[in-house]
Amino acid sequence: MVYSLKKKMLYVTLGSLLAASSASAKVYVNSLCHMKANSEGRIIEGDKNKGEKFPLASISKVVTALWAVEKLGPDYRYATKLHVNKVGNDSYDVHIEGSRDPIFGRNASYFLISELNRAGVDIKKIENLTFDENFLLDWLAEEKPRIGGDTPYYDTIEKQTEAVRRSLLADFATPIRKEMYAALKAKADRIGAKMESNPTISVHRVEFKAKRDFAKTPETTTLVYRSAPMRTILKRMNNQSNNYIADTLYWNLGGTSEFNRFIKSALSVGTDEIEFHLGSGNNANYIYNPNTDIYNEATCETMIKVLYRLDKTLEKSGYELNEIMAVAGVDQSSTVAGYGGNFSGSTVAKTGSVNKAKTLTGTVSTKNGVIYFAVLMHTDNRTEWGAASATIKEKVNDLIVSNGGPKKIKYEELLPLPFDADSKLTNATAAVGSKG
Repeated sequence: MVYSLKKKMLYVTLGSLLAASSASAKVYVNSLCHMKANSEGRIIEGDKNKGEKFPLASISKVVTALWAVEKLGPDYRYATKLHVNKVGNDSYDVHIEGSRDPIFGRNASYFLISELNRAGVDIKKIENLTFDENFLLDWLAEEKPRIGGDTPYYDTIEKQTEAVRRSLLADFATPIRKEMYAALKAKADRIGAKMESNPTISVHRVEFKAKRDFAKTPETTTLVYRSAPMRTILKRMNNQSNNYIADTLYWNLGGTSEFNRFIKSALSVGTDEIEFHLGSGNNANYIYNPNTDIYNEATCETMIKVLYRLDKTLEKSGYELNEIMAVAGVDQSSTVAGYGGNFSGSTVAKTGSVNKAKTLTGTVSTKNGVIYFAVLMHTDNRTEWGAASATIKEKVNDLIVSNGGPKKIKYEELLPLPFDADSKLTNATAAVGSKG
């Protein structure tokens, strides 16, 4: 399907055309709005354009996070099964039954190889490695260019599985990069996930085998790898502003038609208030129409509704927004790591940057209470992103100051990895013919 975005005038609000580094450089505030968490009637304040749709850029990931949390839950773990048969003294056949884990890349693979080498499992040599259509492996899932680039889109299962097969051969089945493994192991140690010192794996043959074509035998042992919980995956997505994770989640959850049904049910809003094409907020033209820019759009008011609903949904499970979004000045691997002053330790936020849009959304903790906010900006070109960021910070800082100044939240930096201490391989062998 080919989408087209309607042209709209970009309004100059909150005063006028805002700053720039040269006479020709321009940045505009499209819309700014906010709502006090303790507001009676949940009144959203803001400019006259708060009900107009504008490009969201990567704050789209907050909306994707809401969908994932509501549909799967903050504690949901992707379970990838390894069906193992011994074929020699030290050789095995392994079939991977995937779960469409959206963060299965180098880091998850290194952890899995370590687990295969662990005492009690002791698998170092694989004769035949097969995988089904639900196993998604992208070696660079948490690295460039996947973080900020286009997410590979496969319009057929054949294209997807061939890409996975190539990666298993070219990446998974090749020697581990020691320096990268050591850095990952050190991080794993910090969260209590133990990894072997010098793991190794050899793979002779890799092939795709559809789920319907695989059958266990009485000798098959089934091992299960469980990803980190959804809230941790979302924290990694938002800290990095990772397009691959966001888009893969979006497609896993059902894509645009399912999203439209979800958001209408959750927030009673339609496509006149929010329009999505990808989970990341990246330009979707490479999928739909290379000749037309295609971006996610929403109103400022809708973003406040998303934040509020996400906050309350997490609260019901005993979690807070800062467990899936970055805390300014505290989460050092995040896009708001350098936000100091009144922002540091008081602001939970997600940044957005794409083509001519610069955005920010989140919460600020002030002496007058917590405030949800969103700022949607336009720039004439990418060279003005710096000026746009400065303007956004100025507007949000004014919001903090006008509410008595910042109040730091209780938070210690989290280290989101694709696995945790509960991801270790466990035996899940079931009788042949069962669904286990």
